[in-house]
This record gives sequence, structure tokens and C-alpha cells, in this order.
Amino acid sequence: MARELPSSSPASVEAQFGRSETESPVCSTWRNPRLAGRIRELDGIRGLAILLVLVQHYVLDAAIIPVPGWKSHILAVFRLAWSGVDLFFVLSGFLIGGILIDAKTAENYYYTFYMRRFHRIVPLYYLWLVLFCVGVYFFGYAKSQFLFLLFKRNSIPFWTYPLFIQNIAMAFHAGIGPLWLGITWSLAVEEQFYLLLPLAIRQLSIKGILRLVCFAIFAAPVIRIVMLRLGGGPLAPYVLLPCRADALGFGVLVAILVRSEIVWTWLESHRKQILLAFLLLGVGIFRLLFIREPFGNPLFVCFGYSLIAAFYAALLLLVIVNPGRVEKLVFGWSPLVKLGIIAYAVYVFHQGVNFLWHGAVFGKIPSVNDWPAILLTLISLATVLLLAEISWRVMERPLIQHAHSRYRYSTAPSQHPPLLISSPRLL
Repeated sequence: MARELPSSSPASVEAQFGRSETESPVCSTWRNPRLAGRIRELDGIRGLAILLVLVQHYVLDAAIIPVPGWKSHILAVFRLAWSGVDLFFVLSGFLIGGILIDAKTAENYYYTFYMRRFHRIVPLYYLWLVLFCVGVYFFGYAKSQFLFLLFKRNSIPFWTYPLFIQNIAMAFHAGIGPLWLGITWSLAVEEQFYLLLPLAIRQLSIKGILRLVCFAIFAAPVIRIVMLRLGGGPLAPYVLLPCRADALGFGVLVAILVRSEIVWTWLESHRKQILLAFLLLGVGIFRLLFIREPFGNPLFVCFGYSLIAAFYAALLLLVIVNPGRVEKLVFGWSPLVKLGIIAYAVYVFHQGVNFLWHGAVFGKIPSVNDWPAILLTLISLATVLLLAEISWRVMERPLIQHAHSRYRYSTAPSQHPPLLISSPRLL
């Protein structure tokens, strides 16, 4: 069951140039000094998220033959690797929510945000769609299993992909469609989030945003269990925006809290309590490892996703609020940070490249059940990392640099009142 559900999206990767991901472009009453520069550890968290995706797709999903003995216990530790999607969603909510809150009063608020998002997400994504069309033209009617799975026709309407609504079609058809594009469901979730969140943040007060975020966090598990009970299957609760709003909402909630002077002061003086909450949530996460068919389990569908999202939100707070030596060592580790920087392209490329390598050499879908297959999987991984690095240097970084130099949030006042982030009445 688990391997039918795709993993996570790094679409939340923000600009590497100009101001930092967390730095405010528009003045507010109080600026958190911790957010004044780029936080290196956030790239490390993004690197962890894409690493979980790779473990899920390159190891767990590829272990098509049950692994016996002690090896099965090792793999069990990674049974929740698919939750890289939740970590990406929490991080996306934090980064995008923070950017929008900081720019709330800018005159060119909408135009700047959407143009920057366009330059960050669309070019690479549309290139991948073009390559899919080429694959369908040449291999759409192939009889081999791996080519059929990659480029199968008439499963998910292609027009839904350029519009970023393929996740809705996937839920309707109860399938993820061609595997070349299967992982793009989470890009669709995030693009829909990017479409709606700016409207809410622009129009609502901070109190209103808080109420909306809390409603989304509590409503998401209810929506998931209702959909599961109505017989829609496990995929719809996994891929639809309302069902994943708790993870995104937790990220936005963290973004709001760390921009309140009163809350930030409390967080700094109560870091042990944050660590305790993280550990207690971790106990719950450990318990989830023993649920073998989680996506069809009503209890897991209702509460499991929210528990995982809360766990990752606590991890995010630990990294942001006076990170200790362990957090700096782990999430500031250069290879993990570098992986986080190129995570978007790694995510987009990894499934297609792995299937092409295994299909070309062995004529079958990827596996890791013998040494030749493991070696080929490592070659596939190296190919993905190389292509992602090229993509970053040749296309992504120049586009980000261009977008952040051309589209800047204005500091001119608008009809919207200034943020009172430091107000005692915020909460």
C-alpha cells in the first residue's frame, strides 16, 4: 500500500540571492534578529526532506522482495521515509508564510510574490513536462513494463499538469498516473497553497490569520477521515490540499510565532520545553513505525499525518530558536545543506532517471535485491545529483537571481495597516 503513494516536494526552495529566505522586505514593528540573515540549517532541513524521499523511492519502494531477518528490522526504522512530504510542507508553510507576512503591506505584494514563484517553480517543471511528451511520443505504446509505468497514456488527463491540478485528478481516478509525473502531486498541492495563502494574509489581520491556520490544522484530520469513510480510498486524503492543510498550517503557525517579540522571548527562555515536546512527539512517531498499512488505517489517516506534522514543526523550532550543538552539527553539515539547495531538481528528476537506468540495463522496474541492482541504483543517484547540480547552475540559480533583482517588494505604504507583531494582544 505504501509504495502506491508518492513522496515529497521541495518546491518551497526559496531564493539563494538577494535577501534571505526569512529576512523581512517590508518594515514592521519588530524584526526578529534571528531571521535577519540566511539560516543555513533550514537548507539542512530541506536536505533531510529530500533524503527521506530518496530513501523511500530508491530503497524501500525498490525492495520488491521482502527482506528477511535482521535486515527487515533496519528497514523498519525508515518505514516513515515517505513523510518527507510532510517535512517539505511544514518548511514551505514556514518560509512562504513568513515571506508573505513580512511583505503584507507592500504595494506590489501580489505581483512580486507570484513572479518570484513563477521563476522558481515553472521553468524546470515545464521542461519536465516537455520531456514527458517526448517520452509518450516514442514510448507511449511500448509493451515493456517500466516504459508503460513511466509514460502510460489515458490515466490522468495531461492538461491537468500544466494547471497544477493533477492531484485532484489523481484523487478522482484513484491513481497517480504515469510515474514520470507521479511525484508532481505535491507540487500541485504547494502551488494551490501559493495561490490561496497570499489572499488570506493580505486581507486578514494577524489574529485572523492565526484563527484560519488553527482551523486548517484541526479541520484537515476531520476531512481526511470523512473522505476515507466515504470510500474514496487512501489516495485522496494523501494528495488533496484540504487534507494536507495541517502540515502547511503548522509551518505558517511557526512563522507567525517567531515574528512575535513576546512569543520569541518566551521560546528563547523555554527551549527545554520545546525539546521535551519534540521528544514526546517522537515517541508517538516511533509508535507509528509499527503500523504496517498506515494509509488505510482510519486512526492513522485521522491523527497520524497531524502527529508527523507537529513533530516536524517542533524540529523546525529547535533549529530556529537558539539551535544547540547537535542541531548545528546535523543540519549545518555541508553535504546535507548542499543537497537541500539542489533539492527541487533532485525531486523532479529522481524517479524518471532511476526507471530509465534500470529499464535500459535490466529491462525491468528498479529494485535493490541484488548487488548489480544496488550498484545501478547508486549510478542512478549519481546521475540525478549531477543533473540537479547542472540544473541549479545553468537554469535555477540564474532565474532566481534575475527574479529577485527585478521583482522587489516595495516599502511604500498601502491601504493595509502595519503589522503589530510585537503587540501583547497578538495571541
